[in-house]
Amino acid sequence: MRHLIVIALAACTTTPPEGHPPAAEPPPPWGVSISGGTMIVMRDGARAVIGDPDRDRVLSVKLATGAVSADIALDPGSEPGRLVEDGAHRIHIVLRGSGALLTFDPATGKTIAKRSVCSEPRGVAWESATDLVHVACATGELVSMPAAGGAPVRTLELGRDLRDVVVSGANIVVTKFRFPEVITIDATGAILTSVKPPAVNRFLNLETGTTAESVPTVAWRTIALPDGRLIMTHQRKRPLPQPLRVTTGGYGNESTTIRTCGKGPIESALTIFGPDPFPVAAFIQDALPIDIAASADQVAVITAATNRVQLISSAILARPDDSACGDPTTEQPTPVDDKLGTPTSVAFTPANELIVFYPELPALVIHAATPRTIKLPGRFGYSSARALFHRQGGVPMACASCHPEGGDDGQVWPFEFGPRRTMNLRGGILARAPYHWSGDMPDIPTLIENVFTKRMNGGALTRSENLSMGPWLDRLRAPAPKTNADTTAIARGQALFLDPAQGCINCHSGPMYTTNQLVDVGRGIFKVPSLIGVGARAPYLHDGCAATLMDRFTTCAHPSHGNTANLSATQLTDLIAFLESL
Repeated sequence: MRHLIVIALAACTTTPPEGHPPAAEPPPPWGVSISGGTMIVMRDGARAVIGDPDRDRVLSVKLATGAVSADIALDPGSEPGRLVEDGAHRIHIVLRGSGALLTFDPATGKTIAKRSVCSEPRGVAWESATDLVHVACATGELVSMPAAGGAPVRTLELGRDLRDVVVSGANIVVTKFRFPEVITIDATGAILTSVKPPAVNRFLNLETGTTAESVPTVAWRTIALPDGRLIMTHQRKRPLPQPLRVTTGGYGNESTTIRTCGKGPIESALTIFGPDPFPVAAFIQDALPIDIAASADQVAVITAATNRVQLISSAILARPDDSACGDPTTEQPTPVDDKLGTPTSVAFTPANELIVFYPELPALVIHAATPRTIKLPGRFGYSSARALFHRQGGVPMACASCHPEGGDDGQVWPFEFGPRRTMNLRGGILARAPYHWSGDMPDIPTLIENVFTKRMNGGALTRSENLSMGPWLDRLRAPAPKTNADTTAIARGQALFLDPAQGCINCHSGPMYTTNQLVDVGRGIFKVPSLIGVGARAPYLHDGCAATLMDRFTTCAHPSHGNTANLSATQLTDLIAFLESL
């Protein structure tokens, strides 16, 4: 019954933005967070192929006429994501929600194959030398499959949180999401290099010249440039001259005692990976750089928090970031705002025309000598909650900056009351009240009002935003467990977890594995977190003390936090296998 109420409430409280046509009927309960990068233009420039996770469908559109040559309806919850064209002009698209790779003919829409690949596929690339399609999974697998169909020929384990895949010469490059990393693998599957984006120095104190590093986080999108190098669009955690405050505008972090850059805790960034990785000169001043495209002449970056595409000459890619405050370059981008809602995907045609996908209308906009809009089939869809979650406040950040795709950025932030690790919102938020580590927020409207309106200086909320945010967040799926886990180890670990002697179920009980109570486990009084999806949420504890789940039971253990000190290494491994399965 609760889910029926949630769906009805979300449908009734969503309101289209000003200037948008009203929906002919209530839109579906859009239940996905914005991730970007779900459109490609085929190599011949004839078609754009689009994954539409809002409507669980895939479209193939003739750019010359706007005709839809394929409209593939997927099972509810499939959530189509990244896609790639192979040498035979087949399209391969990952279905993030159903754990599959769909292969189809874009001219006819005929399905060639639909293959299970992993619990949560994210990135995909085609390798011409082997005619293999490589799929990167959030659960850590890199799965290689024949492009024409058939079972996987290789699965590599590279660690959780994989994101994009790019073929680079004879090698395969895989990226990670929350903690950006570029992993290069040779033809045998051996890891050649693992490189992180370089940090940049930013002023902490303009009077004394004190600086500190702005550290890369959340790698939204990585693609190959025309010259073969890679470019990543990501965020950085800026150095803070003082702890974050919870007063009005407190996340802006302007110091009251010293002269600082005052840009807030997060900045958008680009990094180029070649022989010597370097950060690109700062030109993106808005939040959520979720997608990027590059031609020989131009670079386009979507900043979802402002509903814009930032378009700039590719000459900017030769300029390193050397601004002490992250100030914009003298060459400013041209902001493209088609007033059609939030863009989620961008691409260039071979003729250097910019194509932008707007899922809410839905529509494609072609920026050519004579710009035109292709209205796509499908009902108008808009969620005031999702729009708010991805909207920039009075500082250049959105809720999704710290909670990308509704999850978490893995960061520990310094607050005036102490360090706090970002909490993950996916996997049934409504059953986890009260909120924050201190449990000081009794419900979602109070939380959003306090954080977005007050701390982020985001302005007053509408009644629709207040009513719909909780139900929308509640529909975000929990992070997936690993696909081929050791079921025997999981069973042994579950027995340990349920054994009263360990004390785990005293606090981590019920369907969400939490009592939602405030307890002291030797590190202060904090709320018991849910364990749903815990395997994807490193680091652990309120201050991020434990880099891994094993660290939670060893280097960061406390006698008040369960009775696990006497467990053997094998038993701890089994217990962790069970936790990873939740």
